[in-house]
Amino acid sequence: MKFIHLTDLHICVGAQEKPLARAVEQTRAAIAEINRMHSDAELCVITGDIVADPDPAAYRLAEELLSTLRMPTYCLLGNHDDRDMAGHALSTVSMDENGFLQSAIRTSQGLFLTLDTKAGFGHGGELCMRRLDWIADRLASNPGPVWVFMHHAPFATGLAAMDTIGLEAKSAEALGQLIDAHGNIQHLFFGHYHRPMSGVWRGVPFSSHRSMMLQCALNLSEIDLVSAIYEEPQFAVVLAHKDRTIVHYHDFAAAVEGANMGPASG
Repeated sequence: MKFIHLTDLHICVGAQEKPLARAVEQTRAAIAEINRMHSDAELCVITGDIVADPDPAAYRLAEELLSTLRMPTYCLLGNHDDRDMAGHALSTVSMDENGFLQSAIRTSQGLFLTLDTKAGFGHGGELCMRRLDWIADRLASNPGPVWVFMHHAPFATGLAAMDTIGLEAKSAEALGQLIDAHGNIQHLFFGHYHRPMSGVWRGVPFSSHRSMMLQCALNLSEIDLVSAIYEEPQFAVVLAHKDRTIVHYHDFAAAVEGANMGPASG
């Protein structure tokens, strides 16, 4: 099975600031590239920060853009998103029985879980007990292979400033225990960090990639400022099989000069 992982669109309407103005065009370019090269993908999952800041007009534009993808598309929330606005504007999200935007998607290879890690305030992430119970129920009723998608990583990545706004520790540990108990999580995909990375957490392979806006520089020591650079935006083409998951990172635009993203905000 082929599917697409896209993340951190940061769509904004009428932006004058260059990175935000670029984000819409980079998103258009990504969609065009996906449709041109990968229209045979079974689905596309977008792991949050659909908009740069909560704005109904930005969500309307996001809906317009995402509706042109030639495959079923599923979005989840990032720290820059608004749950109510996204729920009303986007056909690519689903609301659970508790009002969170997360879903269980049946695919040809197994179950995809898209998680809502949006916190009540701030840019960090959380999973309350209702969300954890929802995850536990889906995992318990699906012993087969599961792929998990979320915005905030449930572990420290080494990007010091971004790790201050990751998934909070209690939520991360609770999710980790659920993953350990299930024992058949094939891969974890996340966004938020605007940087390609991969590794293993609690025995589960994970990956993330660049955004449609600015990218995080590889700065492992600065804790107060997110150093940012202009690099090619990316999406991932994922080949999921019974015995392996292969993640191909696809760059689709030229790099330009460096910049600072500003204070830690994801």
